[in-house]
Amino acid sequence: MCANMLEEKTMVHFLNRFTDYPFLIRWEGHEDRIGYGNPVFAVNIKERIPVKELADSTSLALGEAYMKGKLDVEGDLYEALDHFLGQMDKFAVNQTKLKGLLHTSNSRKNQKQEVSSHYDIGNDFYKLWLDETMNYSCGYFKTDEDTLYEAQVNKTDYILQKLALIEGMSLLDVGCGWGFLLLRAAKKYKVRGTGITLSREQYDGFRARIEEEGLEDLVTVKLMDYRDLEGSGLEFDRVVSVGMIEHVGGKTMTDS
Repeated sequence: MCANMLEEKTMVHFLNRFTDYPFLIRWEGHEDRIGYGNPVFAVNIKERIPVKELADSTSLALGEAYMKGKLDVEGDLYEALDHFLGQMDKFAVNQTKLKGLLHTSNSRKNQKQEVSSHYDIGNDFYKLWLDETMNYSCGYFKTDEDTLYEAQVNKTDYILQKLALIEGMSLLDVGCGWGFLLLRAAKKYKVRGTGITLSREQYDGFRARIEEEGLEDLVTVKLMDYRDLEGSGLEFDRVVSVGMIEHVGGKTMTDS
């Protein structure tokens, strides 16, 4: 038996644990059926996925294989995901790798690299699918008819209301993104806003928006690590951060 055929049989044997719904595996001209009944979808294997990786961390192996084009799904992708995710108790899980993905290093160098790799891929890219606010966090839909823009304005206004802002106050936004919250705060409450970010693209985009709105006297943005605030001498009446904990962890934020 050749090595490829042996590897195929081993992979099929591993995937035979996911039998709640029938599906097909196609690889190098061969077709194998998993489960019983009419196949719901087919997984086309285009490049070898080491069984060792599947057995080590199933979700990472399948997810990375899909992202790298090593496999694709013929049929309803949502149905395929629902099929596999509904059987996560059968996944092999490498806790060390998983923790490394979920809890990355909070060092300055690593966080700068993470922010840059995520956000510094061009503001035009984000403009393709974000609304005009350029908010990059969940919206607040008050009604079924709300647009994404209205939901983001709802969310921002709700946050600003909870801050109990008064004209003349100073407001810091940690991880300010493209600055909509501070722009809204300055126009609505006449507060002085400062945003900090590690993303050059967000910094440039925010600065451009400040100039477009004519709010240079009220709003400023800095390329700055939040850990440098303590020694900066800057003081604020209010501090806000939206979606920052997902990047750095709650303990890091409170310790700082």
